[in-house]
Amino acid sequence: MKKTALFFLLIFIAQYSNAQCSSAYSQATYALAHTKKSLSSNNFDHQKYYADRALEALEKAKSLVESCGCSDAIPPILDGLDNLAQSKDPADWEAGRFYAQHAYEYLQTLMTKLDICTSGGAATSVDYSPEVAISTTNDSGESTNYLEQQKQLELEKQRLLEQQQLLEEKIAKQRQLAEQARVNRQLELEQQIKLKHLAEQKLFDLEKNYKLLFKSFGCLNLDDVLNGGYSREDAVLNSENLAQTRSHYLQLTIRTQEKLLEALKQCSQTEL
Repeated sequence: MKKTALFFLLIFIAQYSNAQCSSAYSQATYALAHTKKSLSSNNFDHQKYYADRALEALEKAKSLVESCGCSDAIPPILDGLDNLAQSKDPADWEAGRFYAQHAYEYLQTLMTKLDICTSGGAATSVDYSPEVAISTTNDSGESTNYLEQQKQLELEKQRLLEQQQLLEEKIAKQRQLAEQARVNRQLELEQQIKLKHLAEQKLFDLEKNYKLLFKSFGCLNLDDVLNGGYSREDAVLNSENLAQTRSHYLQLTIRTQEKLLEALKQCSQTEL
């Protein structure tokens, strides 16, 4: 009974450790994605913003890695933290990009180390090899040796452990793929929100400026032509991708320009 309890205790510890490593993998994925965004930014403020986001995610990954016992992942984390800290508050754009590039390289190494920890360290094996044969004597005085039965049980137990490890590896891989997809979607949604706010503000500014221009021309009231309607709730972006968001505001801009052109033509005809 003591061996059975120890066996299940070790299995529980291994599963908890694997869960912590999987969570660390998720945070490291965020850090890698935000570092890549920092590298690709041609805006100094955006570069620092994404470096800061990456630093936050990597700090969370560090505490999780320490809990899951993946010691090989600690050195690239520390190097990544050092470079991201300098990248989020650099002297200039070039310096920020320099440190972000080094951080990205360390994070790639980190992902490799975490891949090993989450796939190869899921199960913990315990040696239950019997040191002595267990025997009893029945009422007839015949000796019954249970050593062979115990060996068979040990083989079955090992087979089940191997199956469990394979299953946990598959589950961990699916979680990693799902987390990567979620991170990519979150990054895309951030771009959609930025595009939405910029496009709506510019369309409102366009309408305001044209109303003043038409008034100076003495043309008709543009309230009948341009009456807003550019703004949407951010939640609507959840049901479309970045390409669809771009298409929506592109078509909206085209329709607005067409309305303005038609109003200008009417104004010129009135003047004639």
